[in-house]
Amino acid sequence: MKSFLFISVLSTLALACNGQSTKTTEKKKTSVSQVIAVSDNIANRYFNADKQLDKSVDDLYLKMSNQERAAQMIMVASSEVLGFPYATTVKPNVSKNEAANVLFLKGNKQEFINQHNQLAQYTIAGLSPLFACDCEPTLLHNKFVGNPKMTATGNLKTEDAVKSSVDTINNLMDEMGIKINFAPIVDIAKNKSIINNRSFGNDPEVIIKQSGIFIKETQDDGKAATIKHFPGHGAVTGDTHKQSVFINGKMSELSTFEAVIASSNPIFVMVGHIAVKNNPEGFNTESERPATTSRKIVTDLLRNKMGFKGLITTDAMNMQASKNFPDADWEAAKAGVDLVLMPLDAAKLNKKIVAELDKKSELGKQFEASVKRIIRLKILMQ
Repeated sequence: MKSFLFISVLSTLALACNGQSTKTTEKKKTSVSQVIAVSDNIANRYFNADKQLDKSVDDLYLKMSNQERAAQMIMVASSEVLGFPYATTVKPNVSKNEAANVLFLKGNKQEFINQHNQLAQYTIAGLSPLFACDCEPTLLHNKFVGNPKMTATGNLKTEDAVKSSVDTINNLMDEMGIKINFAPIVDIAKNKSIINNRSFGNDPEVIIKQSGIFIKETQDDGKAATIKHFPGHGAVTGDTHKQSVFINGKMSELSTFEAVIASSNPIFVMVGHIAVKNNPEGFNTESERPATTSRKIVTDLLRNKMGFKGLITTDAMNMQASKNFPDADWEAAKAGVDLVLMPLDAAKLNKKIVAELDKKSELGKQFEASVKRIIRLKILMQ
């Protein structure tokens, strides 16, 4: 799917100054200099040095209250089927500036389109929420009512097959106004209880190649791709939706993540709720807590040692491997993630982040950096 991505920092700033909100159906005015071909890849714009973009990020950050800043780090989920009602949880969270991003998880496509059009009007400093989906080929037919079943990820053996699959996904995302895909999986397929055919297989070279095609096709189309589940869910036993799981010893899938990050520039990395123990390099999660809440994994390993400069998101915080530990939402934020996905209490988490921003503590400075990473992406996706 080839089109053009319209980026207008100046119009975003103007909206912020005037306090105006925008509807997704309204056509934005752009000059020729503000039109960037999709083939340039949104990741290039996100990761490359850009002083004007940096200034725009700083300007918009200054226009936000600390509550609005904290909201940038929180994504809530909408799914009547799974117990996340739009009217009583999602819309109040967004309208009250407790959360500034939304995941469409499972339900009716037309209802999600309607929700998108309503929520997109709740702008902060002229920026609409980020909208996301778990749009993996294998699971897509379970996500949106009426969507046809697609070929499983594990059956996408050729470059053309991956491209065709992503093209179908991108078209669906366009229909729904979604700009973030929490895919592809780069775990190996060995874990039959949860990964299996969602993976490109058990050969790391194949995974690196096929996921690279998936990421490029997604990000060439102006959308953000996500690799998951760091530091590797394929070689473990068990399902983090249901129980705590462990990597015991070496993180055998880490080199795959490193290679995909280096070669394909995914904008997001999703950290899984996977505990690490007996690691020879000392990257053990504290008290057998999940990696999502571990500063050693999120900041020391992924951010610092591996040098990942994009956005780090948690897996859904309502999964049992996360719920087994108290206050995991807050611990994940402290660990260094930029986006806390589906916290158990968005309002409570927002207040805790605000308290640190108010104090201008070291942790508050970390949160400021996270918020600015999110603002940067939002500017590019308006």
